[in-house]
Amino acid sequence: MEDTDNMLEEIHANILEKIKFDKLDKFEILLKSTITHVWSTEKEPDPRFHSVSFKLAEFFDGFTGFLNFYGKENKYQAGVEALSIICNELQIDIDEGECFLIFHIRNLGKFRKRESELLLELKNLWTQYPNYKMEDREFSKALKNLMRNKFINYRKGNLHLNPSVLLRYRV
Repeated sequence: MEDTDNMLEEIHANILEKIKFDKLDKFEILLKSTITHVWSTEKEPDPRFHSVSFKLAEFFDGFTGFLNFYGKENKYQAGVEALSIICNELQIDIDEGECFLIFHIRNLGKFRKRESELLLELKNLWTQYPNYKMEDREFSKALKNLMRNKFINYRKGNLHLNPSVLLRYRV
């Protein structure tokens, strides 16, 4: 357990070094509450693995105070930057376009949305944020990658954001 705590402290410190937001002390509190150690329910947990949870729903709820860092018109940039840095430190292989998708669907919560509807919404939004624009084919691949990484549930043409992502690291 002490190893996991040390690992989490290092992850938090690395994220805080790279993030450019004001109010870093408040962002640190948010990080420590959303990236946490997961306790095993087994009597003897496997000592070869550390389990860490990234609580997406809680992160986005607390992140609203940081959305205006680049100005209201660039709130997506703040969200993508934060998610990209966090995912990089958690060793999750997703690109900025996929972080943009996660950030956009954050408010969908438990509601389901068809892939085609989401793509139409994003095509309008990509005119404001051309850096994150994807072709239709790339968009489908990005959704599948987010599903593999457990950020979204994507089944039978419906998708929604998972409230948390469980990560396991081999020691």
